[in-house]
Amino acid sequence: MKKFKQLNNFFHPLKTDLGFEFTPFVATINDQIFQVMEATEEDIPTLMAFETEVYHGVATWSIGKFRSELRKDNSLYLLVYHESQLVALIGARFYLKETHITNLSVVPDFQNQGIGTWLMELMIDLARQKSSELVSLEVRIDNEKAKQLYKKLGFEALFIRKNYYCDLQLDAINMVLWLKPHRLKKREK
Repeated sequence: MKKFKQLNNFFHPLKTDLGFEFTPFVATINDQIFQVMEATEEDIPTLMAFETEVYHGVATWSIGKFRSELRKDNSLYLLVYHESQLVALIGARFYLKETHITNLSVVPDFQNQGIGTWLMELMIDLARQKSSELVSLEVRIDNEKAKQLYKKLGFEALFIRKNYYCDLQLDAINMVLWLKPHRLKKREK
């Protein structure tokens, strides 16, 4: 939890209200119809079951973590349903100049169908609407599939967060998609 809180202060520490209302909608992805809606605290039991399915019997976030995230003024968590089944989730926090993706998950039966890519593109579009300069995220160092998705979308690896996933004793790679021109200052040796 401590490492997760550090994300808030990495690029732009100021919080901002979302400034828009999310309206549920229906989308067609690869000839399948999905319903997209904003998550609320009432969805937490469904989210816990969803996490257990996605992560093979383990919920990576607690009820308290979901509750905390869903209560934040600057957070948006979207649920994707196929018929009555929750098949995907994406979450992000919007700051003054940065959008940080906190979660992207798709149930195994719906993976490799473009849903994750579509959700990332949706969140990137929302970040642009909010005038974010960048979109950031963390990905497990051993999650090759996710790293390839993010690279395909234009994200670049910035640095490694040692032991970020404490329970698994795994590092994470911080990745960034620059939406506006930027300059990184290089250290002189």
